[in-house]
Amino acid sequence: MKTVIGILISLSLLVVMGCAESRYYLSSDTSYIPTYIPNENCKLVSFKPGLEPQGFNGIKWGTELAALKEMKPYRQDKTHGGIDFYLRTGDGYKLKNGKAMPIQYGFWRGKFYVGMVITEQASDWDLLKESVFEKFGMGAKPFSNQEEYLWIGKDATMALRYDAYARTGTYYIRFHSMERQMD
Repeated sequence: MKTVIGILISLSLLVVMGCAESRYYLSSDTSYIPTYIPNENCKLVSFKPGLEPQGFNGIKWGTELAALKEMKPYRQDKTHGGIDFYLRTGDGYKLKNGKAMPIQYGFWRGKFYVGMVITEQASDWDLLKESVFEKFGMGAKPFSNQEEYLWIGKDATMALRYDAYARTGTYYIRFHSMERQMD
C-alpha cells in the first residue's frame, strides 16, 4: 500500500510540475526572464549588394510624416525615445498564404525611423521567416537557443525574432542615422 501511495504522490508531483511550467508561460507574470546562450559560431551578416533597404515598404528613411496622408495613429512607444507608430490605410505585409499582416510605421520627431511587422500565430511566423529568408538570405543567429536573426548594413539594421514566451514573431528594419540621433 505504501508503494502505491508513493507512486501516486510522485505522479501527482510530476503532473503539477508539468502544468506549472505551462501556466508560467501562459500567465501574465512579468518576472519571466529569457535565457540567451551566445552562438559562438555566429558571424556578422550584412545585406547582399544592392539589397540593403533604403526604407520600408516604399517609404524612405527620414520621410516626414506630414507628407504621408494615409497614415493613421496606432500607438506610442515612450520607452525608445518617443516613437509614434502608425498604420497605413489598405496596407499590409503579404505572407505566402495571401494573409496580410499589419505594418507598423515608426516615426521619431515626425520622421520615418522603423518599419515593423508582428505575428501572433506560429504559422504566420513560419511564413514571415520564410519570406524574409527568401528575399535577404539567412541572417546572423547570435543566440543558439533563440529564434533570432540579424542583418547589419551601412544604413539599416534588420531583425527577425520569435518570442516563445509571448508566442509572437517580430520583423523590423530601422535606420541607423536616426538611431544615433536618438542616443
